[in-house]
Amino acid sequence: MNNSMVLTNHNTDNIIYMTEIIKPKENPKKKPKLNKDGTISKRHSNKVAGVSSEVFSFKTKEEINAMISVFDKRINDAPDADKLRIARRNKLLFILGINLGLRASDLRKITFKFFFSETDNGGYEWNEYYSLVPEKQKRQRKYIKLFFNDTVRNAILNYIEYYPISDIDDFVFVSRIGKGKCSISEPAIWDILNKTALEAGIQQNIGSHSLRKTFGYWIWHEAVDKDKALVILQQCFAHSSTQITMKYIGILDDEIKDTYYSISLGSDGVSFG
Repeated sequence: MNNSMVLTNHNTDNIIYMTEIIKPKENPKKKPKLNKDGTISKRHSNKVAGVSSEVFSFKTKEEINAMISVFDKRINDAPDADKLRIARRNKLLFILGINLGLRASDLRKITFKFFFSETDNGGYEWNEYYSLVPEKQKRQRKYIKLFFNDTVRNAILNYIEYYPISDIDDFVFVSRIGKGKCSISEPAIWDILNKTALEAGIQQNIGSHSLRKTFGYWIWHEAVDKDKALVILQQCFAHSSTQITMKYIGILDDEIKDTYYSISLGSDGVSFG
């Protein structure tokens, strides 16, 4: 039996969900590799045998500034208007990503409606917050409230000085394909961040999850009450425990490292001469 794909529409409260149904082959041992959302994986894994494929957060201001420096260099070196717009888009993606803590599946679909509401006179006013149903919580209809700090506000306002809003429903992070009506893809976000990190001289593995992990790490790092911050982050990330949140944002790794470094047994006898 050949593989075939059936798209079914489930229309509930005017929201249409598209489900991809994969019919199995005759040989059950040769099933297609699927992503977490059930779609067929079209991207080869970058995992190297014996090397962890985990992606990490940016845990120092120097790393964050190094990323921004590379984005700025690409803006300054852009050879034409199209590449200049892409370079500015990518910098905005990074800044919003580490300040909003969204998954790439949600970050890529941000529209200007997140940040602005239309006024009666045809203008726009800044939103205090935006209520979002994340992709992974659509079935449960769980809303989260996104609030926008000064960095997010200033970044958006600066960006639209170069590229004014034509439609409040337009995607902020537009793909180069689709004549401006398609949002950037998740693999594209991974590729942008990974290549920028390499150019910035950052050694650890960086991917799209690094943005969300960085948001969580710095919320915890800057908090006066770190236990409370972990509980709040657990809710933001929909984790089942604070231990999972700690591991996700890299706190457990730091504590394990500190544990090993806390002892130095037999240090007086390390000479073999």
